[in-house]
Amino acid sequence: MTMADKIIQRAQVHVEPGEVIQGGFAGQLTLLNRGGGYRIVIATNRRFMVFGSGTFSQTVIKRLIEESPRDQFLGEPSGLFYNITVGGKAMKVNFRYFDQVRAIDSALEYQP
Repeated sequence: MTMADKIIQRAQVHVEPGEVIQGGFAGQLTLLNRGGGYRIVIATNRRFMVFGSGTFSQTVIKRLIEESPRDQFLGEPSGLFYNITVGGKAMKVNFRYFDQVRAIDSALEYQP
């Protein structure tokens, strides 16, 4: 099971009935954001949810920090780390989650 699979599995308890998870990934806060540690981003067919994950864990979902509308494309990731802003949270995403970022954007393209 990949880290993204663990994130998605653990996020299931946070979605509403009829809401479908389209992808999830961990991001590390940039220097511009205070608080340090990782954030978990979950994209559903309705919204983005950003959760705190802690300083050392990329798969533990602790508390909901922010929600935003599901109308944002994340862009084509490249390099080792890709800078993403979801809602008001800027973060760097490791290349191991690039497939999730692409899947989230792809799901938005085909959403009715």
